[in-house]
Amino acid sequence: MKSITVEYDDVTPATIEHRLSAHETVLAMGNRRYPAALTDRAALQEALQIADRLSSAVVGWRGDIVAALQQLDGEQYARENATT
Repeated sequence: MKSITVEYDDVTPATIEHRLSAHETVLAMGNRRYPAALTDRAALQEALQIADRLSSAVVGWRGDIVAALQQLDGEQYARENATT
């Protein structure tokens, strides 16, 4: 039995991009590509559903991150201004 190992680059801000060509629109994250041919209605509709789900998830994730950063900032401020 053969096995295949695929390495993916880590997803970083620099590896996330959107590309549009004459034939397709692509969301790329790391080594992963999510293409949708501009002439394929089913692929475009599926890509739209994926984009909508990603948008919702990212908004929630961003909110969690901002709240955690604010919590950490508040704790650091409290430590810096604590009286002993």
